[in-house]
Parts: sequence; C-alpha cells; structure tokens
Amino acid sequence: VNGTNDEDLQVFREQKDYQYADIVVVRDYAEKYFTEHIHAAGDEVRYVIDGTGYFDIRDVNDEWVRMHARAGDFVEFPSGIEHRFAVDDNLYIQAMRLYPGDGEPDWSSVSRSEVHGNNTSRNEYVDKYLCGVDPDLEDHHDDPDDHHDDPDDHHDDPD
Repeated sequence: VNGTNDEDLQVFREQKDYQYADIVVVRDYAEKYFTEHIHAAGDEVRYVIDGTGYFDIRDVNDEWVRMHARAGDFVEFPSGIEHRFAVDDNLYIQAMRLYPGDGEPDWSSVSRSEVHGNNTSRNEYVDKYLCGVDPDLEDHHDDPDDHHDDPDDHHDDPD
C-alpha cells in the first residue's frame, strides 16, 4: 500500500477534493510534532502508508485520547482541535498529508500556550464541538455557575 494503489483512499480524495498530497517520514521522537498545537488552515488529514505512531487529541473533558495508527489507517480530525503526534517504539512512520484543492497548503501550527481564545479556527472548533466552553480560558474553569447555552437561561418565550 502506498496511497496510489488504495482504491478507497482515491475515492475519498476525489469526494473531498484532496488534490494536494505530500509524504512525511518521521524516524524518531520529534518535539515539533509532540508539542500540543492546532492548525488554523484546515482539517488534519493523514493516511498512514507504512510504520506506526500515535495521534493524541483532546476530548470534551480536556483529556488525551490516544489513537495508535498503523499502515492503511486513515486519520482525520477538525481544524482547531488540540493535538500532538509521536512515533511509537518502532521509531518509524510514513504518512501522506492531504489538503483540499491544488494550492500550496498552510501547515503552520500554533502551540496551545499561544492560543488563549485568539484563534479563529480554535474558536470555531470550541463553538461547534465544545458548546462554546474552551477549557483553556480560565473563566470557564473558575465559574461553577457558568452554564453556556443553558436552555433555562433563554427567555424568548413570554409564557
């Protein structure tokens, strides 16, 4: 399997317009991938060609969820989610990075410590998947009475 002979991957790429693809090889622990970060330019989409490694993402309780990826696995998670990556004990992974369209993608990342509510993709992710409650913002941690989008707080109906 090398990504070009996987029919399911080709169908997926056509459906999602993932025209751009490149190959990344990681042969050792790399701090730049393991430092928790987000990407603002689009969803994280990877197809594992060879080897194994770990993708860690944060769940709604701000706890790590670890995915062990192997050759043939497809990994996709939304822009704005905090994540990190590391090789496992085999110290090798080869993965295809996919990006929609045919333009040059923006792979830049922002570390979690630098976001603090000032990143559009993170804010959109928080609104869509975390009910507007960002665990990185202290006011959500410290206020037990904060009930963002609590239906009892809406008084649109006069009855």
